[in-house]
Amino acid sequence: MAYSLVVDLEFEFASGLHVGGEEAKLRVDKAVAVDWRDGKTPVIPATTLKGWLRESAERILRGLGVKVCDPSSTGGICGRCVICKIFGASLIRSRIYFSDAVLAGSMTDVRMNVSLNRRRKTAFEERLFSTEVAWKSTINSQIKGWFSSEEEALRGAAILIAAAKTGYAIGGARSRGLGWLQLNKWTVKVQDKEIPREEVLNQILALKARPEVAS
Repeated sequence: MAYSLVVDLEFEFASGLHVGGEEAKLRVDKAVAVDWRDGKTPVIPATTLKGWLRESAERILRGLGVKVCDPSSTGGICGRCVICKIFGASLIRSRIYFSDAVLAGSMTDVRMNVSLNRRRKTAFEERLFSTEVAWKSTINSQIKGWFSSEEEALRGAAILIAAAKTGYAIGGARSRGLGWLQLNKWTVKVQDKEIPREEVLNQILALKARPEVAS
């Protein structure tokens, strides 16, 4: 039997946001990603959300002593750890699925920036570029998934919530102060039944007390 999982997240932004898109814009060097349905509403693509939460989850579990793979290392994605089992890997289907977070009603502006030489701590000559920035106070994201047991679904939800709570910035130009956010509200449903927050938080505490349960 497959157990359904639905996680709803609401984030509050403390700054503007830049997630690069594939479409070019006149007089803008780095345009934001937009909704394919209207070609103008800024979005955070599902792939960006998934990658951001995966990176945060890897960092948390590694800090708790859970052995998880490191995609940035020579070993790459292992396909065997709990992160790979939840988020997927080569030849392993992801158990969770994301949708684009649409920034409906958001405003945009354009920032002018200059490339910096980090070694000399000076600006490069003739390296002026423009970055489009989207502004919105809150965004919502929904994650759906299927797990083989209720326990696995709750464990997956706990890892997702912990990752969302500790992820501090998303998108590009984070070193320039963009993309800063915090988790504002969240709900978890397993088999269409809302799980009490205390039960999910207890799962997070269990990961901290007994990291082997995540393996």
